[in-house]
Amino acid sequence: MNNRRKSSHCMGAVILVAVTGIAHAQNAPGTHQDNGGINGSLSREDLEKLGGDHAGDANVPQATAAARAKAKSQSEALVNNLQLSCDVNAAELVVEGTRKPASGGKPIETRVYEVACTQGMGYLLETQGTEQPIAISCLNAEETRADDAAKGKTPEFFCKLPANKDVYATVASIIAAGGGAGCAVGNVKLFGHSELTRSEYNEVACKDGKGYLLRTALPGSRAKTLVTSCSEAAKQGIKCRLTDAGPIDLPVTLDTFKGVLAQHGVSCNIGPIRLIGQEDHLKRYVVEYRCADQPGGMVAFLPLEGNTNPYEAMDCRAAAAAHSVTCKFAEQ
Repeated sequence: MNNRRKSSHCMGAVILVAVTGIAHAQNAPGTHQDNGGINGSLSREDLEKLGGDHAGDANVPQATAAARAKAKSQSEALVNNLQLSCDVNAAELVVEGTRKPASGGKPIETRVYEVACTQGMGYLLETQGTEQPIAISCLNAEETRADDAAKGKTPEFFCKLPANKDVYATVASIIAAGGGAGCAVGNVKLFGHSELTRSEYNEVACKDGKGYLLRTALPGSRAKTLVTSCSEAAKQGIKCRLTDAGPIDLPVTLDTFKGVLAQHGVSCNIGPIRLIGQEDHLKRYVVEYRCADQPGGMVAFLPLEGNTNPYEAMDCRAAAAAHSVTCKFAEQ
């Protein structure tokens, strides 16, 4: 492959942050491994294959208007096949050629495209003959590029389309849209995967010392993008690695919720109580509880220390109608 390859690319209802989702991500296999080939994602080995056996760079069309339109049409078919959350607004054929399949046999035809999405992160897509195509986000590609650079290796695979080049700016915009404060991104590292939500978590370190966990959907998943600050994650028992969230003054337990309910006038003997989750925007904890002498359950939206948003409480029927919250404590 000639210099074209070497200079080219390689990737209202209450919205609740599932506490168990982040915990699962922390303990997921592969947390400390290279980008893992899970649910259609390219692994580091896959990335190397993009350069190892490809041939025929002379066949890559120049980036004319017609070539870009063709690449966009072909990429849209791949995006639909992989069920990526991406409205393609630009695409480019990076390389085409053949490579040997891992299982052996005849070489297969393959093409690699870079796509930019109208909103969110772009991707690198590779066809594999008649096999399922594979994908990597530009965020993962950037992590691989940065890792290679830190090891003194020449980075070969990264996103280059204008909309994809500044990956950190895209991450900062996702954090801002997810309710986080302004973040000048200094570093991003893979944190883990969650098979439960079919998503991956990346830790983002801001230059001012703050940090976030960013959840994004894996290929084939429609999981919502969620942003959790490292300080909130620490309250849920998840420790960020790139930043220090500092001491946690308020451990969040069921007794914590009972205490907040009492502060807001709930004086009954609370029987069962459970955490449903935490709001993505207002950051209130959502709990269901039932008083021992009452037949039905209640749902409360609890702002903990430092959260100035209002406390709310309502019965389960109102919670379902207004916030799509489902109660589990049956009437007795």
